[in-house]
Amino acid sequence: MNLYDAAYLAALPVMAPAIAYKRLRHGKYRDSLPGMLGRRLPAPPLAAPGTQRCWLHSVSVGETVAAGAVYREFGRRELGWEFLCTTTTETGQAQARSTFEGTGHFAFAPADFSWIVRRFHQAYNPSLYLFFETEIWPNNLIHCGRHGLPVFMVNGKLSDRSSRRYARAGSIIREPLSHVRRFFMQTQRDAERLERIIRDPARIEVTGNVKFDALPAPLTPEERAGFRRLWGAADDAVVILAGSTHPGEEELIWKAYEETRAAHPNALLVVAPRHPERFDAVAADFAKRGARVHRTSTGDNPAPGETDVVLIDQMRVLARSFGAAEIALVAGSWSPTVGGHNLLEAGVHGIPVLRGPHMHSQPDIVRVLGPKQGAPEVAGEQLAEVLTRLCGDPGERARLGGKAAAASASNRGAAVRVVDRVLELLK
Repeated sequence: MNLYDAAYLAALPVMAPAIAYKRLRHGKYRDSLPGMLGRRLPAPPLAAPGTQRCWLHSVSVGETVAAGAVYREFGRRELGWEFLCTTTTETGQAQARSTFEGTGHFAFAPADFSWIVRRFHQAYNPSLYLFFETEIWPNNLIHCGRHGLPVFMVNGKLSDRSSRRYARAGSIIREPLSHVRRFFMQTQRDAERLERIIRDPARIEVTGNVKFDALPAPLTPEERAGFRRLWGAADDAVVILAGSTHPGEEELIWKAYEETRAAHPNALLVVAPRHPERFDAVAADFAKRGARVHRTSTGDNPAPGETDVVLIDQMRVLARSFGAAEIALVAGSWSPTVGGHNLLEAGVHGIPVLRGPHMHSQPDIVRVLGPKQGAPEVAGEQLAEVLTRLCGDPGERARLGGKAAAASASNRGAAVRVVDRVLELLK
């Protein structure tokens, strides 16, 4: 047992009740917890000696989608590698099995106790480790370093708050980070914050945001028509798609939609909650407000006019669903505790992207796709007014959408830079 193990054990009395509640109340951790505790490990060895197995780790859905761009770039090089893909959350695991289809090995990341990490490495025997954004787990990084595994942080980012917290930790955090061969950061500001922590600028490079390389392709006319049939959208319907909503945001959006629909009866609201455990509750809340709710998981195609709200209660379809809408609302941005989600998934489809004032979790994306690039910031009390105006002005929708599409496609190439550098450093 080491210092990090002791800290985790000390935190267990606080964490365990919260985990138990979420498991019993929302069904979370039923699959992930046994995997994280090392109860579903394969019997070694998995492959013949000499096999190069690249371990890609991401937290949840957004990071996993971004990791997919790097995975596909490795695939284009025809290296003959195997890949092990891990996530922390169950929604991320579902996304990984779609994003990395055919890769062979999927697992939940090991809980960062030294003995669990050791057993995980013995079972999967990875050759190198790439972790995305700031998934810093000390025991795992130390184990990798002591056993000669090259480690790379990909798409790294650090907020001012996180960098101050890590800086206060001193050698406690610098020791595990000393085993990272390169930090590939999203922006120069992220790099500068990290430099203050590790004090080794030679290991830090700015490669950009790989999320720009993970955007969906625009829909074909047939695909767009298929989504709209599933939603019961009339030919002249103006579809407002609110993606990745959190508690409190559905009520805000519904009130704005009611005002908008009073002026534009052809408006149709489509809502995709961020977390699947909320699907039933969100549907029930809309029904209590008197809305006729259609859930896409039924597979039925309602007739136009039969529904007031369409609920996307399926995972891994939101990014492409934006392509069948006229206006996007990217949620999480009307919640000060969340700080926004990926605007690019909507912008790439050439539609206006409305977002709230809280985008502190996505500074790099706001830099690229901001108010001047087709993604205006709209306060909650102004949402009805803006939606009403856009529903009645197809020319303005086209103008904003064109800017959003151009901006979303303008910063690609980070995945190529990351893979190039990893392969160079491995030589």
